[in-house]
Amino acid sequence: MKVILKEDVANLGHLGDVREVAAGYARNFLLPRGLVIRATPRNVAEVAHHRRLIEARIGQRKEELAGLAERLGGTELTFPVKVGEHGRLFGSVTSKQIAEALTERGMPVDRRQVVMDGPLKAIGEETVKVDLGHGVVARISVAVVPEEPAPEA
Repeated sequence: MKVILKEDVANLGHLGDVREVAAGYARNFLLPRGLVIRATPRNVAEVAHHRRLIEARIGQRKEELAGLAERLGGTELTFPVKVGEHGRLFGSVTSKQIAEALTERGMPVDRRQVVMDGPLKAIGEETVKVDLGHGVVARISVAVVPEEPAPEA
């Protein structure tokens, strides 16, 4: 039986693919779960049309993300932090803090888009990736510097 996938199915294919499957597999598993529809000529044409619309929206979104990545590319963030003996930080700089700093500068980024191995726990400069989705990645420079001590009165 020929079917059109309505969503990605492991070991079968991706959204919009037309596949030949066993009738029992389609009737007993795929159709009841709403994972596929029968591959009639009308359904094939309808899915092809929807796929073109989705691809056009994805292309437009990629252009928007590329513009944001270009703006992010030259960004340098500086985080003053309290430092104790031997240059150890009190706390760390996290992806949430980086995302908030970028959002304050007019570049909306979610904390899950900031790709780090872990929080920054040392003084210095680090390059951090920001994965905007759809294969668009920007790199920003994050500097962790010691906080200036308050002037004594």
